[in-house]
Amino acid sequence: MKIRSFRHRAIAVIFLLSMSIPAIAQKSGSSVIDEKNVRSAMQFLAGDAMQGRGSGTMFERIAAEYIGSQFMQFGLEPAGELGWDGKPTFVQTVTNTRNSFDGAPTLKYGSTTIDHGKEMLVLRATGAAVSGTLQKIGMNDKPAAGSAVFVRLPADAPPNAMQSLMGMVTAGASIVLVEETAQYRANWANMAGRRISFTSAPKPSAVIVVSKDAASAISAMADGTRIEFGGKVTSTQSQTWNAMGKITGSDPKLTAEVILLTSHLDHLGVRESAPGTDKIFNGADDDASGSVAVLEMARVLGAGKKPKRTVYFVCFGSEEAGGYGASWFVNNLPVAKDKLVANLEFEMIGRPDEKVKPEELWLTGYERSNLGPELAKRGAKLVQDPHPDQNFFMRSDNIQLARAGIIAHTVSSFGLHKDYHQASDEVKTIDFVHMTRSINSMVKPIQWLVNSKFVPAWNAGGKP
Repeated sequence: MKIRSFRHRAIAVIFLLSMSIPAIAQKSGSSVIDEKNVRSAMQFLAGDAMQGRGSGTMFERIAAEYIGSQFMQFGLEPAGELGWDGKPTFVQTVTNTRNSFDGAPTLKYGSTTIDHGKEMLVLRATGAAVSGTLQKIGMNDKPAAGSAVFVRLPADAPPNAMQSLMGMVTAGASIVLVEETAQYRANWANMAGRRISFTSAPKPSAVIVVSKDAASAISAMADGTRIEFGGKVTSTQSQTWNAMGKITGSDPKLTAEVILLTSHLDHLGVRESAPGTDKIFNGADDDASGSVAVLEMARVLGAGKKPKRTVYFVCFGSEEAGGYGASWFVNNLPVAKDKLVANLEFEMIGRPDEKVKPEELWLTGYERSNLGPELAKRGAKLVQDPHPDQNFFMRSDNIQLARAGIIAHTVSSFGLHKDYHQASDEVKTIDFVHMTRSINSMVKPIQWLVNSKFVPAWNAGGKP
């Protein structure tokens, strides 16, 4: 028999792979998170057979089809693209133009040129070439339009100061330069090795950390000095896949309002250049754990009484490659933006964080809106992010929605463990007692959210 499409081939692969996973009863009518279900899904998504679910690979597509098949089993409605038969599916194909710098992009000031990875780290770029005139300002100053601002953080700067600097682009700056912090220096080698990709934007910009030596040289230059950033770029077409299902709200007055529960389904794939013999970056904690949380929420909400609000369940593709799946979703929302009440992204909940109590999870940007405190009142064991210096609010798919004005946060318990973005992030490292307890702790608060009239709001200065 001829297999009609990639979707059908993927389903066949899912079936074959699932044969190696212990069969687990799904207990579709249960509202309690079952550790056996959690283990089963984790073993599938983060097993070696899935080759690390690399962004844009066939294994990422298979992961999307697997998650979609689970959504279907849980009774969700398909929210993806139309299939060969003209009926909606649970997968959404996203075609992107990916722009990547060939080699290291450069920063030029005066007669000096420095490269990414050596004297600077490019945190964000939205254009192949950006320029501006130097403006040395403080953290709380407003940048001039089109400026290349240089900010030297004071010794008493808050740990989350980098978030404010990111916002200077929105305020008018073309280039934001900041002297390295101890945290960035500690992660310099890891960040230096990444390929810089970007999606073109109407207003090109760049946010850059510079070394202490470069910072000293720039601070000694006169305001108005021309600063230039850029490099040779290659553009390629690539695909990624989002898994999407929904439950239509039952209340005529609330059904138009949407709660969005998300994760990212991809990881780093296979890296032949990795040291040692293990080349598969399984991504068990990052972010198979979050995707399983979304699956379990879908199972619970799909089994009980229909929620009053509509709920979308989306596992985004290509987060690791630049957030392409989430970016496309935001630019092609299936509902009116003002009807998307809130987004909770689940990211890295497979292991406890030593900086909080064992039963606690933390919410990135907790202080930015009133969503976290309201969920906490309903039993969610959510606390403030204990790692503000890491800027986690800006580092997951939630930021794509937050920048569009949607209340969006990430639920996590990532304790900066040594297996982050390593081949050692495997199923055997997952604390399944913690993970199961964590997912279960969010069930009742989310059930309250999808059935309430509560509409969260940004706190003053909280919107990115």
